[in-house]
Amino acid sequence: LSQVVAAPVDAPDDVISSGRVPMVSLLLVSALWLGALAGFVVSRPVPADVISSRASSLALWVRTVWLPLAIVAGQGLVLGIVGGVILEAGIGATLGLSLLLAALGASFVFANHALAGWLGNAGRAVSVLLLVVTVALGLSSAASWLAPVAAVSPLHNGLLVVRTWLADGSGGIGLASMALLLAAIALTMSVLAISSRRRLTVEQYRRAA
Repeated sequence: LSQVVAAPVDAPDDVISSGRVPMVSLLLVSALWLGALAGFVVSRPVPADVISSRASSLALWVRTVWLPLAIVAGQGLVLGIVGGVILEAGIGATLGLSLLLAALGASFVFANHALAGWLGNAGRAVSVLLLVVTVALGLSSAASWLAPVAAVSPLHNGLLVVRTWLADGSGGIGLASMALLLAAIALTMSVLAISSRRRLTVEQYRRAA
């Protein structure tokens, strides 16, 4: 009885109970999202020769996204190793985290390219807003009113996937399915951001003439 009174809750001193998993997960996915966003701040989301080029729309899309895609996927692999070391995860968990972050990085590239390709600077602002929403929800429960935005955010979904993986929690299949759905939508919109610009509008034709 004296031991129970002295320590009514025996909380293990591990990375999950100490809150390190949620914080590290937030930092990892935020860094990936920023990398994907930066890729289309530095480079044009729509090629300058999108109309005059004889290459197919798919070829132009590949030419536009391959470098940011390779960089962010590589960033995901490195961040996975860093996260595994910080959390003292095993080799298997660290390898899985690296592959997961590389895949999420690819989906983040598609999403940011679609936003920048369709909306320009407004799309980049939306990307920053999604990051702010995810960080706010990750740091404080007082931001729960932002949940409707987070529900359609690939970034927030990615955070939940990574956090579930690291904490070995339940619901991973549903979250992974949602991540695949959001990635497919982002990929489709990313390709359309190129292919839809292959013809001049009437206004653009008048200005060119």
